[in-house]
Amino acid sequence: MNPSWRSHDDRPIAVPGVPGADEQAFYVPIGDFQGGEYRRNAFAAGTAEEVASLTSVLDLRAGTRVLDVGCGDARHLRALAAEPGVDGVGIDVSPALVDAAREAARDAGIGVDVRVGDARTLSADLGAEAGTFDVAWSLCQGGFGTSPATDPDVLAGLAAAVHPGGLVALTLFHALFAARHLAPGDAFDPVHLVHHQVSEVHGPDHQRRRFDLWTASYTVRDAVRLLDAAGLDLVSVRGVEPGGYGRRADGEVGLDDPELLVVARRL
Repeated sequence: MNPSWRSHDDRPIAVPGVPGADEQAFYVPIGDFQGGEYRRNAFAAGTAEEVASLTSVLDLRAGTRVLDVGCGDARHLRALAAEPGVDGVGIDVSPALVDAAREAARDAGIGVDVRVGDARTLSADLGAEAGTFDVAWSLCQGGFGTSPATDPDVLAGLAAAVHPGGLVALTLFHALFAARHLAPGDAFDPVHLVHHQVSEVHGPDHQRRRFDLWTASYTVRDAVRLLDAAGLDLVSVRGVEPGGYGRRADGEVGLDDPELLVVARRL
């Protein structure tokens, strides 16, 4: 079905087409432009709260092996590594963000394994490591949520990464929030539930550039269907926001929650 892009005042609006599955991930030039400046994104300020909530929700402890897909500068893994015990591996499609993650880890005197990789081909890229992780996650639309065409592949890769009984965690852009709070200049496709915006991104030396961003959004029902197709069983869901993963109890989702935190178990 063709998209039906609508403006914030519900008028038809022209939007560049969502990049296809065979095209370079649109986040590569964004991440490569930002590099070490990624840490200045407003959402990065909530890392400590998010890690504390994830530690509780996912029962992270010494010996837990975690895969972070779309890790950015590995902010979550670096925070976990500050408390010895959790063994983390990060993957991001942007070489510059991987370099920034490694540099930040070296500066902090911590060891974090971060690699360049594409979330869309995760199943093939993991090789012998498939099925060896206790937990695999994709947070803040770092790997999952960039396209409805490729999200099933990303989720399949996350499911394949963990052993049977292992946990997969996702934050998904909440479709009800996206439609309710569409800002001037943004667009929303009610057919495929995709949000488009042109975002000004801050880079090094006070540079600024504008990039097109496409974010697939979901209802809880949509999320459950995706989980079922990937062989995952829903464990919990809650409404969250950056820096507020613990703001609601499991099972509580509000109309104004910008994201959903979904936890599932591999069957």
